[in-house]
Amino acid sequence: MGSSCSRSEKEGHDHVGEALKTNPLEKTHSKIVKRHQTYPHTARPADAFHSKRMETPYDTVAALDAIVDARARNPAKADVKRPEEDGKTAFGRMKDVAEYYAHREELQRHEDVLSFDFRCKMKASQRERHANLILQKLRTRDEQRYREAPKRIGYGGQEHGCFAGDRFLTNRTLIEQMDLFRVARRLPKGAHLHIHFNACLLPSVLLNIAKGMDRMFITSNIPLVAADDYISFRRCEIQFKILSEENEKPGNLFSAAYEKDQTMPFQEFIRRFPQELGPVDDYLIGKVVFQEGEANGSLQTAHGAWEKFNGKTRMMKGLFNYETAYRRYTQALLQDFIDDNIQYAEIRPNFMDTNQLWSDDGKRRINNEGIMEIIMQEYDRFQKKTHGYFGGLKIIYCTPRSFSNDQVRFALDQCLEFKQRWPTWIAGFDLVGEEGMGSPLKQFVPEFLAFRKKCEEADVSIPFLFHCGETQEWGTDTDANLLDALLTGAKRIGHGFALAAHPYIMAHMKKQNICLEVCPISNEILGLANRMMGHTMYSLLANDVHCTVNSDNGTMFQ
Repeated sequence: MGSSCSRSEKEGHDHVGEALKTNPLEKTHSKIVKRHQTYPHTARPADAFHSKRMETPYDTVAALDAIVDARARNPAKADVKRPEEDGKTAFGRMKDVAEYYAHREELQRHEDVLSFDFRCKMKASQRERHANLILQKLRTRDEQRYREAPKRIGYGGQEHGCFAGDRFLTNRTLIEQMDLFRVARRLPKGAHLHIHFNACLLPSVLLNIAKGMDRMFITSNIPLVAADDYISFRRCEIQFKILSEENEKPGNLFSAAYEKDQTMPFQEFIRRFPQELGPVDDYLIGKVVFQEGEANGSLQTAHGAWEKFNGKTRMMKGLFNYETAYRRYTQALLQDFIDDNIQYAEIRPNFMDTNQLWSDDGKRRINNEGIMEIIMQEYDRFQKKTHGYFGGLKIIYCTPRSFSNDQVRFALDQCLEFKQRWPTWIAGFDLVGEEGMGSPLKQFVPEFLAFRKKCEEADVSIPFLFHCGETQEWGTDTDANLLDALLTGAKRIGHGFALAAHPYIMAHMKKQNICLEVCPISNEILGLANRMMGHTMYSLLANDVHCTVNSDNGTMFQ
């Protein structure tokens, strides 16, 4: 979950510079892209990384600007390819086998130098190289486990083998048996930068807390009856609520006469749950987490997956939005970070002017300031109990992107107020929610610019850490959120799945050292990537975009 990869510097190595003079590929390089020197496969030119030249980032912005200018000057020829220049390339002209393989090896070396992990490989110590050999052997063993796993039966009885890049929910039980997974769990993760506060832990944590709350109630949108093989139990949307006596609307969820949103004490619901459906905990957890067929069904779409996700979020909200749950959850989350060897985290609670965190009796609302104080108090208690073992926690102020301009303005002002009041706690500002259903970032540009001005006047720095690029809706306002994130000076991008389709924006984000918080499991389950191996993070890494790997809403993804 920590920072897993970043851009490698891409200047060559001085002591092998002479090789370029006889490099058979030299003439194939574009004039607008920097040449890269090669190195022998047996060499370890680590000392070259200490030169100033190695600190210059690879910059394609100027190259792309030149192309843009040329096309703008002569649009009629924008799609016309230049004729081949004889003698300028060796590609397709080699007749000797030895010459062919010499060119092939040199081409591969250039490809290797451009890889995102090139610098790490070159600077690796002997112990690190030995550790990598062990990991590669474990990987080979894991791949054999996948090949030996029982085949899955598809349409017409066709057998399908298992492989590591398949869908997460399809492979989840296999993943847990793999050696690399066991190693990864024990490795230090660094920082977890994209984690929604209400969906971090297993759903059983909040369900177990709720069982002990006298004022916890459960509601449904339809009666839960046995008709049609209990189909209503699968189709219903369940919600939880902490309620005072005067806000109860008593009803029996298991009666055909039940009306939408009538309330039933959770403890009574547990007692009366039909035994033939199995343990009540299994049923409720199954409603919170995505099932394989639910996420990967042949008719499922990204929008349909989000509909399911939003229903699960509403179910989780009632389990989370009261004081005891908030306090105990904060403590459990910090312990979970330690158990996963995460050393620092930035959590994303939702803050709204109408936010509803309740006292345990359902009679008193706790406002946004109170939410901040609860998190800080529980963090301090945890650090005292663990002697300051955890590295650090900060809060990203989040508010829904579906809000109006006035509501977003309120959130920005309060974020600044919180930063001035608790300067070490606020890490940034974000808009959250389904990107295609909320307002695009450009709608809030006046509010963002005014916020920047207020921050400058107050001598305060609050970076934008926007969710954007979490879409396949190419060419829409949703897709264009990447452009506005760049223009507003965002320091990090949540997801950035669509960035690979925008080479010019991507080049600028690389130049500005903007980091992506990629969430591959979330993106696959919510319909952006068909399989893990189809995620755009591989293209982003190949283009040396700064990336960290994150869980997003781990509660719902099993």
